[in-house]
Amino acid sequence: MAQQLGKIGFVGLGLMGQPMARNLLEAGGDVCVFNRSAAKAAPLLALGATGASDIAELATCVRGGVIILCVSDTPAMRACIEALCTGDLSGTLVIDMGTSEVAVTREVAARITGLGGAFIDAPVSGGAVGAQAGTLSIMAGGDMADIARARGIFEVLGAAHTHIGPVGAGQVAKAANQAIVGATLSIVAEAMLLAKTAGADVTKMREALLGGFAQSRILDLHGQRMIERAFEPGGRASTQAKDLRQAVGLAQSVGLSLPALEQNCDLWDKMESAGLGDLDQSGYLAFLETLQGK
Repeated sequence: MAQQLGKIGFVGLGLMGQPMARNLLEAGGDVCVFNRSAAKAAPLLALGATGASDIAELATCVRGGVIILCVSDTPAMRACIEALCTGDLSGTLVIDMGTSEVAVTREVAARITGLGGAFIDAPVSGGAVGAQAGTLSIMAGGDMADIARARGIFEVLGAAHTHIGPVGAGQVAKAANQAIVGATLSIVAEAMLLAKTAGADVTKMREALLGGFAQSRILDLHGQRMIERAFEPGGRASTQAKDLRQAVGLAQSVGLSLPALEQNCDLWDKMESAGLGDLDQSGYLAFLETLQGK
């Protein structure tokens, strides 16, 4: 397995990146890690990963191998690319597994390929639970040859990976994913609040709905978190808000006005502005309660 995975650089060891890097390491990858907060690298170093003092050093360490970016937002991703582009990228495959703007994705891909490297955008869905279990859904944009090269990595990290199309297509798919996730989270929270306020047993209601057309993974997992009020972040509300802003921006860039998406984005922005952005996405229920004065 180690030969199949080869040298892997991993940048960004947050809620998603930490377990993803660990899974690659445990699968036999020769993993070099970097994170702005060095302490987050410690558990991986203890398992045998190599640490880099900066991104340029990481790129040198894995030259000709694969570099995975799993950082918080588009500016952070662009900063990583700027650092990578100061070195030799010949034969190096860069994979952005965060959620980034489509236009910037295409821009940085051109820079990487212009320096002799290759680029895939491969955002994921499945949250921290999927990252820990290695069951993420991976949406990939890039050349077929590059997707094939990344196959071993994708098989470690995900239960499924789909080649959506050329560079940028993965991020388009992720924008659509987050539009659906954001809207579903908010309506599940509204249904939970409605049922509780109207006197129904929300645990029994969720059980009943899971057997009908309202069934969804969000009702299953996040609905249970809402019942338990388990709002410690597996996926932060602030990240959901950011992703929805990017989805709205993408729609506007192709001449679309999508009212449900825009209204939902505004609600998540208000949740973040209310100081609740560090809650789990299921914490949208707490935001609804503030709107009711509860």
